[in-house]
Amino acid sequence: MKSKIYLSIVFFVGLMVSVFAQEPPKEGVALVMEETNFKLNPGATEEVEIRLLRSKRARRTSFDGLQARTSDDLSISFTKSTDVPDTYTMSVLVDKAASPKSHTVVVKGLCTNGSKIKGKVLSIEVIGSQIVKGDE
Repeated sequence: MKSKIYLSIVFFVGLMVSVFAQEPPKEGVALVMEETNFKLNPGATEEVEIRLLRSKRARRTSFDGLQARTSDDLSISFTKSTDVPDTYTMSVLVDKAASPKSHTVVVKGLCTNGSKIKGKVLSIEVIGSQIVKGDE
């Protein structure tokens, strides 16, 4: 009985490792995120970790950070991790006056030597609305 349980645990751990293992790109750098679709209320903030996955040739590439173009309703900033190499935290802030709408945002990386960086497309949907009460 113990051997069946042990074998089941080993199988499960092996399966989880293979599911979460990321294969590096053949060329350049890829951005890896767990989630690319967001539904946020006006005034909300969401933080997401972004990891850089480098090809063998791009391991020594100088990386200058991340950027994203947004509409007036969204603010996106990136903070480089001081503890984990090639890791950034992306903060998405929805303006309090934002109206319900879908936004498509492309996150791109910046390299100094022209290495290819595969960007990530995010879908950010502003849902609902924030009602601000005036003085009664």
